[in-house]
Amino acid sequence: MSALVNFFKRIYTYRYIIKTMAVQEIRKRYAGTLAGSVWFIINPLLTILVYWFVFSVGFRVRPVGDIPFIVVFSVGLIPWMTFSEILTTSTNAVTGNAHLVTKMVFPTEILPFVNLVASLIAHGVMLIILLMILFFNGMAFSLFNLQFFYYLFALSAFSIGLSWLFSAVNVFYRDTAIILGVIMNIWFWLTPIVWGIEMLPEQYQTFIKLNPMFYIVEGYKYSFIYHTPFWHNYRLGIYFWGTGILFFAIGGLVFRKLKSEFADVL
Repeated sequence: MSALVNFFKRIYTYRYIIKTMAVQEIRKRYAGTLAGSVWFIINPLLTILVYWFVFSVGFRVRPVGDIPFIVVFSVGLIPWMTFSEILTTSTNAVTGNAHLVTKMVFPTEILPFVNLVASLIAHGVMLIILLMILFFNGMAFSLFNLQFFYYLFALSAFSIGLSWLFSAVNVFYRDTAIILGVIMNIWFWLTPIVWGIEMLPEQYQTFIKLNPMFYIVEGYKYSFIYHTPFWHNYRLGIYFWGTGILFFAIGGLVFRKLKSEFADVL
């Protein structure tokens, strides 16, 4: 318990470094591009429009109940895009900052937090796009919308554990980033974003609910579409937090155990 308290104290101590590096990370991603940070808006908007065209116009997917497909899809896609971005960028967090790891005493455990903060800034932009989509589809604001903060915190906690794990392993096995890309593609289609879980037979629904991202994606739908309190499915919440805490602990332990060897390998 004391180790966990000390860890959060260190994160608080280095909060200004994390914020500064997160801003630099965002600038670095779009450095040299003509549109610059405008890509923050263009990327998620184009992704949403492409999927909307393919499934609504091409495959003529019917709305879920009386809710347009673009609304259901957007609400599920936005947390997934944030989760995917956190993991894919954090996997290279240590290898991409070798100059910090090898040449000075640097708290390497904060590097995944830098990518987390950068991705959360992008998430804020995507939420503005989502609110516009909800508005133009006649969906009124509700206090339940604010519930997304809880699910965003849950997503962040789960992501950090995995980020520590993958970023540490990637230092020694550079195939990690490639393998993670494959896993994320499969993981996307195993999460009810494009499709609804009600489309599956009941025996398969139980398997899909073991996916931690199911809890997050459905939580965003509870918040923005169905206006259902987060404690409605408390059993799934207990399962998610049990899984999330487990990965948080494993990721933190692996990172702490391997970090002393980072400088030698890099």
